[in-house]
Amino acid sequence: MLGMQLTGTVLYAGALAALGRFPSLSADQLPLALVLAALGLAGLLLFYEALALGPIAIVSPIGAAYVAVTVVLVVVFLGERLSAGQTVAITVTVIGIVVTGTDGRSLAVALSRPKRGVWLAILAMIGFGGWAAVMAYATRTHDGLAMILMQRLVSVLVTVAIVAALRRWPPPSRLGVRAIGIVFATGIFDTLANVFYVVGVQSGFASIVATGSGVYPIIPALLAITVLGERLAPNQYVGVIVLLAGLVGLGVAGA
Repeated sequence: MLGMQLTGTVLYAGALAALGRFPSLSADQLPLALVLAALGLAGLLLFYEALALGPIAIVSPIGAAYVAVTVVLVVVFLGERLSAGQTVAITVTVIGIVVTGTDGRSLAVALSRPKRGVWLAILAMIGFGGWAAVMAYATRTHDGLAMILMQRLVSVLVTVAIVAALRRWPPPSRLGVRAIGIVFATGIFDTLANVFYVVGVQSGFASIVATGSGVYPIIPALLAITVLGERLAPNQYVGVIVLLAGLVGLGVAGA
């Protein structure tokens, strides 16, 4: 997590400087940056611990369901008003996200007797949803690109402090070329996701943008089929169809 935060922040700052878009940072951005860093880091820590405890097939879709939390928060606190068609489309999309992410039978068993990993995943879902809602508010009141940079600077400092306090530095055997490449890729994709989310919120409803951002489970599902030759559970194929139907409906309702 430290490597992802650090590489993403450095590359993002360098890209902004190279494009002549380096934002001005001010003290009035700090309170929101602290809230965003707290929610983002709490969500990541909880989610990674939930993945470690498992079951991963249950933890992952629960984390992806943060979309529902974000939509509720932006509607209640930011005053966004959705039409009946948009509400139905968002609901269908969220259902598709959850169904795509896991085997329905495994989900039913896990939720009937939830383990610690499941509860941590639920807390991570709330943290991610809160982060997306607060970032939507920050984007409406401040420069969104500046808020991303300020939040990431705070997050790096806090993450360094956490790692130092826990003395959890990775052993040299874990710092190979492949591991470093994964860290760089994760930092780049995570930062790009933040940037695209902010740009999307600036041009439209945060509830709709958040819903679109939550459809990422379809990507590993399709890659698992086409690249790894895996066979998904029957409900996951249905979930992909439901998810796509929800996105199409959202586009039609917003037209």
